This record gives sequence, C-alpha cells and structure tokens, in this order.
Amino acid sequence: MKRFLLLGFLVLFIAGFSFAGGQKETASEKELFEIVMVVKLEGVAWFDNMRLGIQDFDKEHPDVKAYQIGADTADPAAQVALIEDLIAKGVDAILVVPNDPESLVPVFKKANDAGILTFTHEASNQKQVSFDIEAFDNIAYGRHMMDVMAEWMGEEGQWQPFVGHLTSTTHNEWVDGEEMQAKEKYPGLSMATDRIEEKENQQLAYEKSLELLKTYPDLKAIMGSAMSTVPGAAQAIEEKGLIGKVAAFGTCLPSVAGDYLISGAAKSIHFWVPADAGYVTTMVAYKMLKGEKITEGMDLGRPGYNNIIIRKNADGVPVIYGQAWVDVNKDNLDDWKTASGEYEL
Repeated sequence: MKRFLLLGFLVLFIAGFSFAGGQKETASEKELFEIVMVVKLEGVAWFDNMRLGIQDFDKEHPDVKAYQIGADTADPAAQVALIEDLIAKGVDAILVVPNDPESLVPVFKKANDAGILTFTHEASNQKQVSFDIEAFDNIAYGRHMMDVMAEWMGEEGQWQPFVGHLTSTTHNEWVDGEEMQAKEKYPGLSMATDRIEEKENQQLAYEKSLELLKTYPDLKAIMGSAMSTVPGAAQAIEEKGLIGKVAAFGTCLPSVAGDYLISGAAKSIHFWVPADAGYVTTMVAYKMLKGEKITEGMDLGRPGYNNIIIRKNADGVPVIYGQAWVDVNKDNLDDWKTASGEYEL
C-alpha cells in the first residue's frame, strides 16, 4: 500500500512540475512582441523580398515574433479580413501595405481600441495609424522617373502613366510628380490619355498596353507604377516589334524586368528594396512597443533610412521619409546579380 501511495505521490509531483513548466513557457511566449505585416498580395516577387526583411528582424530580436501574411488577391476586403483575424488573435502591432487606405480606417480604429498599434507603408495619406513609413518623398521620386524617361524620349512625344489601382496613394503621387515635372520642364511631352489602372496584374497590363499601342500609334513611352506594368508593357512592345521606338519605364525589380532591359523593350526601372522597407517598418513598431520615441534624423538600421525626415500628413499622422530609391538599367543590371548569376531582387 505504501508503495502505491509513493508512486501516486511521484506521479502527482511530476505532473505538477510539468504543468508549472508549461505555464512558464506560455508566460514566456506572452513576453514576445507579436508584429505582423499584411501585404497587398502574396506570391509576387516584391512581397517575397519584403518577407526577408521581416524575417531578418525576427532573427535579430529574440523578444519579437515578426512575420508576414497576405491574401492571394489584391482585394481591399480580403486585406481587411486578415486584419480582423489579427485583432481577434490579439497581436501587438499590425503593419499594412494598403490596397485601399480609406477602407482600413474602421478596422484600424478597432485595432487601436483593442490596444494594438497600427502602421502603414506606401500610404502617406493614411489615417488611424501611429506612423506611415515611406522609402522616399513620392513626388520627388515621380519627378526623378520623369527626368529619366524624358531624356530617352528626347524631351518630346506621347507618354502614358499606369497605376496599379486608382485608389493607391503612392502610385498616384508618383504620377502626380511625373506630371508636375513634365509640365514644368518638358513642354514637348504630352499624355496619351488619363491614368490607366491595371490592378497589379501583369496580364492586364499587357492587354491594356496592346490596346494603347493600337489606339495611339505615336506613343513613345509607358510609365508604370505597379511592378506588373513594366513587364506587361514590355511584352506588348516586343510583340509589336516596337523596340527602339517605344519603351517601358517605371517601378519594377531586376528579376522581373531584367530580360526586357536587355532586349531594350524596357529602358530603366526604379525601386526601393522591399526587404529594407519591411525591416524599417517593423523597427518603428518595435521601438514604439518598447516606449521609445521616433525622432527626426534617427537611423532605422537600413540603407536609405539612416537620416529620416518626419512630416505630418493632412490628418496629423506622422510620415517617415527615407532616401532609398535605386535606378537600374542595362548598364548596371549585373550589379544586382549574385556570383552564380541569379538576381538578388
């Protein structure tokens, strides 16, 4: 009998120890800051690269659980649904690259009311966030791309801007900058028609470019804002045998546009490194969760974000600006390849 009592005591002791250990592990997990990036669309090169920056931050900070999610369609409603799930989960900070900034305001308020911090990247007019983080001043970036395109065009002829979504703040600000620069510096340039929306879909960009080339035979350049425009437009230019007469420009990555830069269907691409933007946005959230202040001139740990500028938007939300754009053309394309010949981005 004593043997059974002793065995019973040992079982209860071990079970109690295990339970206590389990409780300790759960408490430890709760000490982690859970920071989640919600991107516009999963399965594309741009956001695949952004994930690397989030993962780097997670590895470097043992008190953080940082990761990225996204829907399989660039649909504002799908993005809102993901954020609702994160609110229910009780994460500490939600970071978003918005498809439609206005649609996020109610769900961001809900997150804030639940004690969750909210941040955006690529949405300088966003409301209901602690900070929006931009790689650069969007108007300045648009002006710069226009200068590059206008030089190739000989400062005269028709050009056409594309945007991913007509609701995309950054895409439209880039085109605003392009139009401003053309009006002020290049009177010989004219837009073929109003901004064309291609819904961040390369096939749609290709189809709309074919229509454009047929409707406007004097068109000389297509300027893309979404990463899908340059390859879509360049494919149409190649197919129509118009290399040297028409060219694609705009925001894109070397891995997506490299072959078209080599063929001449695209002449110049411009971008910021998504991984760096993801890392920096996570850094801002992390510092705020720790009670630290974000100040002008701060170094956020990635190239182009070493001396940040902070300005408030029309709704009083502080917007962080870096100086992080990059230009790539046929001449420096190899700089973006690894030793094995693979594209870095």
